Amino acid sequence: MKKFNYRTLNNLKLNNDIVNKLTTIYQLRGETSSYAIDYREELKKLVEVAKVQSTDSSNRIEGIWTTDERLEKIMSDKVEPHNRNEQEIAGYRDVLGLIHENYRYMPISKNTILSMHNQLFKYSGDSWGGQFKDINNKIIAKYADGHEEIRFNPPEAFLVPELIEQLSMAYNDAVEKDLMSPLLLSAALVFDFVSIHPFRDGNGRMSRLLMLLTMYQLGFEVGKYISLEKIIENSKETYYEVLAESSQGWMENKNNYAPFISYYLGIIVKAYRELIDRMGVVHRNKNKELAADKMIMKTLSQALKPLSRAELVEKIPRYSQTTIQRNLKKLKDTGQIVTVGNGRSTKYVIKYN
Repeated sequence: MKKFNYRTLNNLKLNNDIVNKLTTIYQLRGETSSYAIDYREELKKLVEVAKVQSTDSSNRIEGIWTTDERLEKIMSDKVEPHNRNEQEIAGYRDVLGLIHENYRYMPISKNTILSMHNQLFKYSGDSWGGQFKDINNKIIAKYADGHEEIRFNPPEAFLVPELIEQLSMAYNDAVEKDLMSPLLLSAALVFDFVSIHPFRDGNGRMSRLLMLLTMYQLGFEVGKYISLEKIIENSKETYYEVLAESSQGWMENKNNYAPFISYYLGIIVKAYRELIDRMGVVHRNKNKELAADKMIMKTLSQALKPLSRAELVEKIPRYSQTTIQRNLKKLKDTGQIVTVGNGRSTKYVIKYN
């Protein structure tokens, strides 16, 4: 019978890589602790950018997407979903918003997990939304080239309710007793949740939502400002590799959590560094009062490569997406920048004579 040993995480050995990443995260959290006061307005804009990116990336990992224009309207709750993809995108938007606003009141429990899943699929009309799976399934890795591989055979459906209860209890007990760094416990929870694969659909997205939820509850709120899901999407193949590596011996309680934990902590380190980089740009220009078009030109010149509108919005949190879009048009019309690519792949670069 599967057991969850959250006292030692199967006698987890903390190698130098894990220790260094943990140390770095705590240091970076300290460096950013004053941002909520120093950069309040800029952070508000980053929150909105991160919500869009998180919703887009977490669904894209599962092959679910829509156009940028439709995505923006769905995120603003200005349109009804047109199809299955958009229904699931709207559901993710709602659960993400719920976590942002109510994470303090969402204990890690079977009921919370079922409620989140119900919200995730509330627009699709599926009868199994908010219900554990009633048929056995497999964990399938989907790769960029389109091929799929069976990574793991999860527990049978009838075992799921009890396993989720045990997992929640083991996690909560370990956090309450402060048995080890809570980030290690958060990573283990997310990994074990994916390994149980408790639902017919939505397990990957639920795991990423649980990552955000537990991190917020533990005092690591970087995912509010920087999309963790986007960082995961950009390293998807490594994500699947570490899942496979840490899965060996899982049913026998002999799996090694270290590969997945190292990857998980690396995502958090990268997010904190991105946040510091973006606020560094704001700080360097705070007293210069550069206009939006000047900031765009400066950012493009420093990037040394074409940037998309979304990337410019990320890098210039002082200005709204609408302002960035308006000034991109102005710069293009006046011949100062040119576009590269079309549609979603459109990027901007300075036009040199």
